[in-house]
Amino acid sequence: MPEGDGGRLPLLQIRPMLAVTARPFDSPAFIYEVKWDGYRCLAYLDRKTILQSRNLLDITPAFPELAGLHRWVGMQPAVLDGEIIIPGEEGRPSFSRLQARGRITEPVKIRQAALQTPAVFVAFDLLYCRGENIMPRPLYWRKELLQEAVQPGDNLVISSFIETHGTTFFATCTRQGLEGVMAKAKDSPYLPGRRSSHWRKFRHTHAEEFIIVGYEPGRGERILSALILGEYRQGRLAYRGKVGTGFDREEERRLLAELKKLKPVPPPFGEPVPGLTRPRWVEPRLACTVEYLEQTPDGRLRHPSYRGLRWDKEPGE
Repeated sequence: MPEGDGGRLPLLQIRPMLAVTARPFDSPAFIYEVKWDGYRCLAYLDRKTILQSRNLLDITPAFPELAGLHRWVGMQPAVLDGEIIIPGEEGRPSFSRLQARGRITEPVKIRQAALQTPAVFVAFDLLYCRGENIMPRPLYWRKELLQEAVQPGDNLVISSFIETHGTTFFATCTRQGLEGVMAKAKDSPYLPGRRSSHWRKFRHTHAEEFIIVGYEPGRGERILSALILGEYRQGRLAYRGKVGTGFDREEERRLLAELKKLKPVPPPFGEPVPGLTRPRWVEPRLACTVEYLEQTPDGRLRHPSYRGLRWDKEPGE
């Protein structure tokens, strides 16, 4: 692929555009694509590849199999917005496999994991082209240019989409066990760092990130009974319940090891929380994804299930 002929890339400070939650709908003004279950990532490409997480961390060393993305993208210098995924059963993204990759820090083990469970970069937007900022241009125009710029390969694919029929597409994704659907206005600009109704996400289950503020020790064979969850509301931590399912014994050991690295702190909530058993409070440094059926009127999660730590997100997010 040609390397391009133009200007320079910006400093590594672009934060991804974010979506609001919505119910499925149909509209000729929108395109609809799969909501990929992975790590959001911007790829800065200028004769080399730099991968940056949504909280501006350089994650290139964690995914050496993606270090050559620039070889498959023309019109450089360029910036792609996309998602890093690891395919699991039947090709569906496996967040648990991705989470396991994100925990590895030793270079030798990282290289081994890259061979055993290789990651894929799913590109869905183009932000810079030949060094020019094209974020103010409409989405449909950026999508067309993305198709011209990217040559798909084993570790790089372009996210496909359909037009108009959002409800049918959502139903199809749900049947296939995918996380959900993204609806994006065709004429929308890219708004870095902003959560905008130009982009809307449909989920067939509720899945959100919460802060781990403490835990309950286990009994018998279990060494970890439950994680205690919180969420920032107007600058203060609010209790959202606890989650004790979704992790196996190996994950219990990993979680407990991470929790014991954190400093003990006093209870973080303004009033006592009923129903907790021997809680151990820790500094709110870790975030995790939790699936749940619904929230009660006082904000507690019903039928929560742990899905994994979010190493790519700060608790304040």
